[in-house]
Amino acid sequence: MLVITAEKGVKDMYRAPYATRLDEGLDGATLGKTLGYLASYLAFAMLASPFAVALRGWSVWVGLAMALGGTLLANRAAARGTGAYGWGVVVALGMGLMAGPLVLYTALTEPRVLLTALLSVVAAVGLTAVMVAWIPWDFSRLGPLLFVGLLLLILTGLLSWIIPAWAGVSLSVTYNLIGVAIFVGYLLVDFSLLKYRGLTLPGDGAAVVLAVALLVDIVNLLLFLISLGQRRS
Repeated sequence: MLVITAEKGVKDMYRAPYATRLDEGLDGATLGKTLGYLASYLAFAMLASPFAVALRGWSVWVGLAMALGGTLLANRAAARGTGAYGWGVVVALGMGLMAGPLVLYTALTEPRVLLTALLSVVAAVGLTAVMVAWIPWDFSRLGPLLFVGLLLLILTGLLSWIIPAWAGVSLSVTYNLIGVAIFVGYLLVDFSLLKYRGLTLPGDGAAVVLAVALLVDIVNLLLFLISLGQRRS
């Protein structure tokens, strides 16, 4: 299981001061733009996923490079107010290539698992958005803790490939439950950032950056939920 992150690409950009109070709720205009960009990025990811079959084993590595590079460049472009959306498309295509093999295989062999995972992702996105909108607490404070947990998760996954005694750890129910918890937490973090990021970047930059972050959260959450469903089926 490969997980995309770079502390959401740009850790420093998350240190901006609040532009609104936490109890004012989500900014409607920024939320609308973010969800619109997110929908288009999900469409690009779905369009890219079938090409993972043609690339075979290279799809994960090509997708990884595209997603990491695109995330960093999207954030740089957003800070200048130019070209961020295009780099977000690169991220979406990369995530599609990475997720494509598992998603397509599950769709062909265990469609019920895929459907359950998709419905669970939708429920998680809706629930975390509501929690952030109504609970006057800064969930972005969870970011450092989640990042440490994610690093440990990635390290454990790598060791399970290298050390024979650890073989299968990354396929266990516990491992995938932890992955689900981490990316649900990142949804809380990113929706919390949406409360104040709208005024910290020029133009639609904040909406693009947040849409990219949510895309990464959603795709990784979907992959962990699929793996969890396969372990429990």
